Amino acid sequence: MKARALLQASAIINIHREGALLVPTLRSLTLAKERAVAAGYTLEVVVIADNANEETLKIAQGFDALIDRIIPVDYADLGASREFGIAAASHDWVFLHDGDDLFSSNWYLQFFEMAKRGEINDRTVYHTALFSRFGNEQNIRQMIDSWDTRFHPLFLTSEWYYSNKCVLNRKLFAEIPMPYNNKFTGIGNEDWTWSCHTIHKEIRHTYLPETICFYRVKPALTSLGLTPGMIHGPSPLFSPDSLLEIEIRRAERADKPMGFCDTLTNKGEPVQGDGPPADWFWHEVDVQGEFESIITDYRALPFGQLRAELPNLHYNVAAATQYMMRDMDERPKIFIFASGSTLRAGDKVIELMLSAARDYNDQSHQPVLVLDEDDLVVSDFGLMGRFGAKVIGAQHVERFFKVEDWYYNRLMMRPIVQSHGAILIDLGSNIFHKLFTEFHRVLLENFAHTIAVLPDTTLDPLSPTLNNIARNAEFARAHGGKPLRIFARPELMPALSKTTPWPLSAFPEDMSAAFTNMTRYRFREVNGTASFSLETMLQAPRAPRRNRLPMHHLVAQRLNARVINDAEVALTAITHGGEKYYLYQSANTWVSPDWYKDAHEFLSKNDHIWLVPPQISLSLRDSGRYRSRWHNYSTPEAVFSSWYDQLLSGETPPMLVLSRERISATAPETPATLAEALFIYCQQAGKLASACNETVAIAMPTGGRA
Repeated sequence: MKARALLQASAIINIHREGALLVPTLRSLTLAKERAVAAGYTLEVVVIADNANEETLKIAQGFDALIDRIIPVDYADLGASREFGIAAASHDWVFLHDGDDLFSSNWYLQFFEMAKRGEINDRTVYHTALFSRFGNEQNIRQMIDSWDTRFHPLFLTSEWYYSNKCVLNRKLFAEIPMPYNNKFTGIGNEDWTWSCHTIHKEIRHTYLPETICFYRVKPALTSLGLTPGMIHGPSPLFSPDSLLEIEIRRAERADKPMGFCDTLTNKGEPVQGDGPPADWFWHEVDVQGEFESIITDYRALPFGQLRAELPNLHYNVAAATQYMMRDMDERPKIFIFASGSTLRAGDKVIELMLSAARDYNDQSHQPVLVLDEDDLVVSDFGLMGRFGAKVIGAQHVERFFKVEDWYYNRLMMRPIVQSHGAILIDLGSNIFHKLFTEFHRVLLENFAHTIAVLPDTTLDPLSPTLNNIARNAEFARAHGGKPLRIFARPELMPALSKTTPWPLSAFPEDMSAAFTNMTRYRFREVNGTASFSLETMLQAPRAPRRNRLPMHHLVAQRLNARVINDAEVALTAITHGGEKYYLYQSANTWVSPDWYKDAHEFLSKNDHIWLVPPQISLSLRDSGRYRSRWHNYSTPEAVFSSWYDQLLSGETPPMLVLSRERISATAPETPATLAEALFIYCQQAGKLASACNETVAIAMPTGGRA
């Protein structure tokens, strides 16, 4: 590698809508660039403005001494815009920055000085020595070298170690592209996934000594890295072959740790190392505090409280990952989640499901049984020999490997995520509910089938199986994407159709007979067997949804309400507390039943308000996806005009408003005429509108439950 190429680099700064938060970042990087340039090095700074707002662009344009180029793009995706910036850089070595973080003043200079001494390698990713969080959190994390003997690659199963705020040769991105985040599918944490991929390829992650990234911690709602329910994607690092190769490489190392044995560790808390921050940290706190005063809050902490902690070194997680991935073969997977203690004839029902999974599509898939209990005596060889099945004990992982919740959920998700496109079948288990609560987007959107099987013979409201499935169904419904399809015995279908909005299918005939033989007649004969076809089950038709009463009829059953006009848009008079108001609502609009009374009381206490619509709406697109909007009723005519525009574009908004009086002489009968009537009504002086609380109104699909 030419020495000169190492003495010049490009810094890529991705901006979006940081606004004023961009100012301290650019001031911090200006100082870092000045120090590097003064020492004779070349640094190009390129800003990639991805759908940046006007305020953010103006701020960037004011830093022409720092920034060489500003390139507007409209990817609306951090990964894509970062990838574009790396390709647009003039030099092969690139520093990666976000628009709201600060860096120590020696960040660029330290890299160039090490390069000049021949200490930089193009198969290594360089991070800052410290990752210092400020804002919503205050803590310091030491970086650990991936070649450090204390570090085990399988820590990455459930712990994040290496951020994308780094410097590297861009050929590494050409070799191993950076994955994108996808909030809808839940697969993201792109720097976490990329570090798994690169470490699998034996690319080193290390740090530049005495450098700091001051990372601004924002609320999870506005922070991509803190979005709940996200998980890093599948990686070859966690394949069974890779797990064995990792241990062989570690055994061959000459520099084995002396302080502990990483193959025979005590069950306990994660191994940690820490110490007080060094003087150079406090120096940079003062320097960067001139640009962002919040950083100086570190000095307000009591003496000795602030520690520069190593990331958790959780050898139990490494061993648990090996336990779960061992015996996984190359075939696609069928995961069966079950609880032997809550299922009637649970042992035989589980075997029945394993048999169906084994025979699916000419034995093309490997069954994986995930059991709640660890007190069942499981024959690993018996299940492997009869069904080719791998068994994972959920409570065994938790208790034997002593894994806490933060690690546990991600740990249990790893074999599932590794099997992208698998078939997931839940029998109302506790473990599936636990994972579905946090990762329902992942479990619904990334697999060929995600199915719940309700094997109960009666609708028992105290049934743990039924309760787990019911709660999962609510999460799936709120997600608004792929459904959680629920299979039930034919005799339960009428009651379930009447009382739930679930996407239901009845057990096919062979499945119903097999379950009956196992649960009701298993002791009639000494020997016997039962089976059903999983192909037939997956192809079973969905039960038609029962047309339910429109919401305004349900209101009439709860309040003193009289339906005046029952059309596509219903007009209902609601009397409560001696006052009568008027409800306009489209037939497919759902809102919490509590809203009607709350809105009525709000009108009665606020004489200057004439209309009460919902604060938040979820409109339904032609694609079946939802779009969320928060409405500002300081100009209500603009909101009602947008309803009309949505209807013209093929989008269905939820249309709902409670009025102090009738808004027109003739009752609007269609959503379009309602939007027009509301727009005209609000043109009158003093006809103010206001939401009474953070109510969400949802446009339901045709035939769905309102």
